[in-house]
Amino acid sequence: MKIFIFFIFTCLLSNPCLSQFAPQVGLQGSSAIAKDSNIILSWASNCIIHRGWIDIADTTLGKTSQGDSLSALGMADANIVSLGDGGEAILYFENPITNGNGFDFAIFENGFRNPIDSNEAFLELATVAVSNDGINYYSFNAVCNQDTLSQIPGAGVYLDARKINNLAGKYITYYGTPFDLDELGMILALDINNIHYIKIKDVVGSLNKQFCTRDINNHIINEPYPTPYPTGGFDLDAVAVIHHKYPTGVEQTYQSTNIQLYPNPVNDFLYIVDFAPFTQYRLFTSTGQLLKKELIAKCIETHTLKSGLYWIELESKQGNKQVFRFVKQ
Repeated sequence: MKIFIFFIFTCLLSNPCLSQFAPQVGLQGSSAIAKDSNIILSWASNCIIHRGWIDIADTTLGKTSQGDSLSALGMADANIVSLGDGGEAILYFENPITNGNGFDFAIFENGFRNPIDSNEAFLELATVAVSNDGINYYSFNAVCNQDTLSQIPGAGVYLDARKINNLAGKYITYYGTPFDLDELGMILALDINNIHYIKIKDVVGSLNKQFCTRDINNHIINEPYPTPYPTGGFDLDAVAVIHHKYPTGVEQTYQSTNIQLYPNPVNDFLYIVDFAPFTQYRLFTSTGQLLKKELIAKCIETHTLKSGLYWIELESKQGNKQVFRFVKQ
């Protein structure tokens, strides 16, 4: 009887349908974020690259050279920067990413699907960490259940996205791997509503314990290695923001056709017509810096503002909001 129970337990543990994560793009249950998804509010606009080696086991080959920091900015377009073995990209967001409902940001790479099996793709992975201050980083709990029986070579072998979680590069080109800040909510030292920095670090997919990258379970991450080319390592395309702290675009959560703001551009006074049911307003710079929060009025003084673009967010007692932008001359 004990042998039978052990056999059943072993079968459950080895069942590939258990403990699986979201599948590849286009399959039911995939969490991939398309580059033109309407949930994306903005894209990364500031990036620093720390190059990694073409082959960490042979540093005489030098470091990768494909792309540069500009390649990681703006919308995903398959124009990439290659991080190399163990290389890093650090992205800064002046308007901080915040914890909203569901995923909060997504990272885009340039993987490609196995033409024979839609579950599989050629993937190069990276760990992801976030920070409030650019000094103290906190990582997402990365998991890779790919077996380590043999080294995945640099070409010709594919990974199954269902075995990967919280690693950037899980999805193919033009589809971002999403991350939910709520998963880091138990870290008291981290304010998940004020994320200014994201660090993306290439996974060294080698099975050599001297160079390997391990997941949260201390399991060696087996992925394509070596990739001894100037394009080696994780290929960063873009980072999309799904939730940010301050408005940077016109997003109406309350529909009202009566409200008018004039003049625009404005000099000394901005007038608001028919602003009911809104009771207060918040004024932001174009980069999301909060300047003031006050009860709403028909006339708002603007003469102390510097020339440039501003946002004004109107809010009702029920929490409904409407956002407008104006230019100060």
